[in-house]
This record gives sequence, C-alpha cells and structure tokens, in this order.
Amino acid sequence: MKPMTVARTKVLAGVGVAALAAVGLAGCGGSGQQAASPPPKPAAATQPAQSSVAHVAMTIKTGKMIGKPGWPQYSNASWTVKKGQTVVLTITSYDDGNAPLPNGSPFTQVQGTVGGTELVNGSPVSSVANQDVAHTFTVPGLGLNVVIPAAPKGGTVTVQATFKADKAGTFNWQCEAPCGTGSTGWGGPMATPGYMQGTVTVQS
Repeated sequence: MKPMTVARTKVLAGVGVAALAAVGLAGCGGSGQQAASPPPKPAAATQPAQSSVAHVAMTIKTGKMIGKPGWPQYSNASWTVKKGQTVVLTITSYDDGNAPLPNGSPFTQVQGTVGGTELVNGSPVSSVANQDVAHTFTVPGLGLNVVIPAAPKGGTVTVQATFKADKAGTFNWQCEAPCGTGSTGWGGPMATPGYMQGTVTVQS
C-alpha cells in the first residue's frame, strides 16, 4: 500500500505542477489559444468643420464713456474672418450725437450687404437720412458701407448687417461721418487706428 501511496502522491504532484504551469501560461496569453487583441485605439479627434457663418460684434462708445471727450471709439476695431463665410456684423452704438453728411452723400446708403439692407433695431433699411447719421462702417476694399444712426438720448441703437466675405486680404475701414475733433470734425479719432478706423482681415 505504501509504494502505491508514494506513486499516487508523485502523480498528484505532477498534475499540480502541470496545472500551475497551465494557469501561468494562461495568464501570459500562452494557453495555446490566440492572445486577446489589444483594445482599439480611440479614433483621432476630427477637426470641426469651419462654420459658414461668422458672428462679429462691435460697440461704439462715446468719448465721455472712455474718458476722452470728443473721441468716440469703435471697440473691437480690427477682426478676422475666413474667406467664403457669411459675416453677421452687429454694431451697438451708445453715441447719441449726429454727424450729418452732405446731401447726396453715398455714405447714407447701405452698400455691399445681403439684399442691400441692414437692420436698425430689427427693422430693415437701405439708407439713413443724412441728418440722422452718427457713424459709418465703411470698407472700400469690400464694397461695404454700414450706416449707424444716432442713438436715442441715454439709450443705444443696434445695427446688424450681413455680407459675404468673398475676397481674401486685409482691408482698412473708416468712419465716413465727420464725428471727430477740430473745426471739420475730421481730427482726433478719425485719424487714429482703433477709434474711427481699423482693419478687417479675410483669411483664405
């Protein structure tokens, strides 16, 4: 009986070693079956498609608001859009003073916008009476003229103009209403970038 017990013990011991080896191989992916594939890598993040519409906001502050009487200022005087985008430009003005244009001035007419109009406090207009003009946003290189009427006393006026940025380049804009200093109104802010002039960049 004893020899049989010894032999049986050796067999069991052998089985135990084999079982442990199998477990070890299985843990290393070597059980004879194909190793599990590594988890797939996450897909590379895709760049969002360029929006076909660009929203741009500008604010006209009075000289008093910025501590420089007689120096009204366009805030966000220079900005950039992409070629081919439709630009929705919203200008909010606090300036309740007017800068009348001569009779027959082309700068009283809205030009270069979709439909040849702009929205003044939500109402479409194609021109502003010369005596009611406070400012313009005029970009000759884009054929664009947006007319800003004087705001009501103590209030604001909002003008929204939509145009297509169909030409690449950097284009200067200028207010064409004489709203600056000096006897002619063409001094001070009218000749200073970042006030009544700036740039529009259309990237290709």
